[in-house]
Amino acid sequence: MRMPYLLLTSVLAGTLAACGSPDTTADEPATAPADTQASAGEMDASNGPPPPADGSDALVPGTDYQATTIIPCGFDGAAPTQQCDAGVKRNWGEAGQSLVEVTKPDGMKRAIFFKGTEAYGADSSEADGSAAWDFDTTRDGDEVTIKFGPETYVVFDALLTGG
Repeated sequence: MRMPYLLLTSVLAGTLAACGSPDTTADEPATAPADTQASAGEMDASNGPPPPADGSDALVPGTDYQATTIIPCGFDGAAPTQQCDAGVKRNWGEAGQSLVEVTKPDGMKRAIFFKGTEAYGADSSEADGSAAWDFDTTRDGDEVTIKFGPETYVVFDALLTGG
């Protein structure tokens, strides 16, 4: 009898934790107060309820992502000093592959493709010239920096692995 109660309690607590503040609007990202917000290196990529007991990867409420976060990003050849919203779809495509979707400051989205924790490509288009852009990555500990043409993104392994 105690086990179902504990499971229900943990699911409800996780759901409430993922809801954000009541004064958040759809146009404003939900953020924690500055003194409680995790730094990029301490990111909690779960930002949602704990995975269900059946082993599947739960979605962040109201999204089709398993986790959401804010990542460092840069544009027009600049260093990644800006912040961009990002979400991950784990086991997207083949097992072990993930898609990280980044919302750029102009509202457009960039998809970055991963095998495990290694980035291998990004969506591109001949219409905007990105089909001709170079794709390069560098790793520093638990983060990978992706340079795609004039765009730079820093993705932390925890977002990809859920850890």
